Amino acid sequence: MESLTAFPPELLAHILSFLSGKELATAAKVCKAFHEASKVDFVWQRCMNREFGVSCAASSLSPREIYTKLLHKYGFLLGTWQIEIKPYGGLVHVKFQNNKLLGLQYGAPHDPHVDWPMMVKELFQVMLDDEGNTIINCLQGPQGPHKGQIPLLNASTARFMSKCCCPDLHRHPQGREQEFLKWCQEEMGVSEEDIMFQHMQELLFMKFMIINQYQFCYVYKRLTMPPHLPEQLIAPGLFKGTYGSHGLEIVLLTYDRHYIHCKKITGDPNVPASELSVLVDTKKPLMLDEEQQVDPTELARVTEQADKEEEMNGNSASNNQSQEGEACGSGHDVSQQHLPQSQPFAIPEGFRERGINYPKTCKMRFCGTGLIAGHGYTSPSRTPGHFVVFDDDNFGFLWLELRSLSVYSRVTEKMD
Repeated sequence: MESLTAFPPELLAHILSFLSGKELATAAKVCKAFHEASKVDFVWQRCMNREFGVSCAASSLSPREIYTKLLHKYGFLLGTWQIEIKPYGGLVHVKFQNNKLLGLQYGAPHDPHVDWPMMVKELFQVMLDDEGNTIINCLQGPQGPHKGQIPLLNASTARFMSKCCCPDLHRHPQGREQEFLKWCQEEMGVSEEDIMFQHMQELLFMKFMIINQYQFCYVYKRLTMPPHLPEQLIAPGLFKGTYGSHGLEIVLLTYDRHYIHCKKITGDPNVPASELSVLVDTKKPLMLDEEQQVDPTELARVTEQADKEEEMNGNSASNNQSQEGEACGSGHDVSQQHLPQSQPFAIPEGFRERGINYPKTCKMRFCGTGLIAGHGYTSPSRTPGHFVVFDDDNFGFLWLELRSLSVYSRVTEKMD
């Protein structure tokens, strides 16, 4: 049988291109033929694409150097992460661009524009210089890139840390007050006039101080984006939503059997990041006429009746079948296949809509609960509401007791 070393170099390189990076490093030590074949660029290009989903651009560094000196150690940073700052959190995506790893923070747009693009800010970069040495830069602050560190690298715990080594470079050259005003305008879309309102001023200053306290040393935990299954009402993913005086916040919509979960990725002093903001029972769909929708008393009655019937039925299959065909205008738990593809939607009388241009029709409506709490996440409790699916990229939540509507829009920026 002919030895592999007798194969043409091109064929041997093709065979080695199916190995992982770790296996390639081992194979290169077997013999001279393997060593030479393992240095071919496309071998490492294929390895990078297979393991990390990236390709390197033309540069003075070879794909082998980029893999072994950059991606082998730091490649696990690629993906989407949540910043662990209580109570505010944060959304970060790390991508491979121009042969470097770039950490980008995605912030919700200015309130109440849920349909606007996300605001993007560079946090850090990991790259190689022309000699192949690793360079880590912090990209925050007005004075350009400066030295940073990523001291905690532990792929098994799905966490990492980024650290700034020059915190003074983050300061505004005109002082702390100007730094605060600039942050309010750029990050929150709040004018100097709005800042003068005492409640708004307290919320903004508290957030500014806490975020500035942590921005020199962020800790991140990985976010896993769930797949979209054909039977799901609305595809899972990230959404921007309105949260009253706290502005827009980001939630991650996922499924747990017949429940929809909306977990906060960013939060506020009342309900912090990582808490379950909205919980929806898709076994409790509702169809209401316009008269029922605009009457808060009728909405409360219908919701209470649906909850009681669900409790009596015990979610048993037999009872669900016995309920099929009953009118859903009264709030009965009805199979979704009996509901129309579209139904009218109206804001109840006395509810706050905050100037949001909401749709006048929806696809589905369900009973659910929303999480509320006092300042400092004191006395948390769940309050009744309606989860309203407008279309594939937009939904709303009617807070029945708070008499307000939150509108959510999908984050469309590509994070893969």
